Amino acid sequence: MVSTSLPEGPLPVVAWSTGTVGRHAIAGIDAHPDLELVGVWVSNPAKHGKDAGELAGLGRELGVRATTDRDALLALEPDAIVHTAMADDRVLECIEDLFGFVEAGVNVVSSGPVLLQWPERILPAEMLDRLVAAGRRTGASLHVNGIDPGFANDVLPLSLTSLSQRIDEVRVMEIADYSTYYQPVVMRDIYGFGQPLEHRAMLWEPGILGTAWGSVVRQLAAGLGITLDERSRRWSTAVPPSATSTPRRSASRPAAWGRCGSR
Repeated sequence: MVSTSLPEGPLPVVAWSTGTVGRHAIAGIDAHPDLELVGVWVSNPAKHGKDAGELAGLGRELGVRATTDRDALLALEPDAIVHTAMADDRVLECIEDLFGFVEAGVNVVSSGPVLLQWPERILPAEMLDRLVAAGRRTGASLHVNGIDPGFANDVLPLSLTSLSQRIDEVRVMEIADYSTYYQPVVMRDIYGFGQPLEHRAMLWEPGILGTAWGSVVRQLAAGLGITLDERSRRWSTAVPPSATSTPRRSASRPAAWGRCGSR
């Protein structure tokens, strides 16, 4: 029998990071009547001791001070951690954090690394076995999700296929205005925006595209009940017709941009 008992009070939640996504997570936790923000983790020592409301830009204090002390937050025994720390340039470190939370008996909802959204055939089997064993032992869970991957290019297309009598092709695309996207490490170092055309960004290295978005292709195939014959990748770079700027960097001349695909 499935238990239908509900908690007597709000669930204690820790917000892990206060960056681009973390600010919204804190605001969402604070606004939800069934959740209680009990702790906030920050990586920047300059943020240690600051109120969560200030860090989230809410214009008011929440009475919860941020800390760099991981163990102190786990000692609070939260029901869940909302993990939004930067993962794109520290994938293995983030995976270790997330697995450690589950092993400590804490449920985790995370915005990355995105490869954990559908990790089969991407992570080694022994790593997945470790996570499964931890979940069975502690009863905790891990849910990694986001807009892309996690909804716009996998869950939403699968929902739309249920309305179709015949499907000849499933094509998903991400078209975004990155001029307002504050992620300088991702945009310049990983994607290569603003770099010379001959620069080989991290994203173009073998296996990176398949690791980042290969899970989307596999999930679509699994949802449609089909077997993939092969997977391929392609990319191209070009110079835009005019200079642009980002929240971190103003461009004095046209700089490189690119597009990529995985199928």
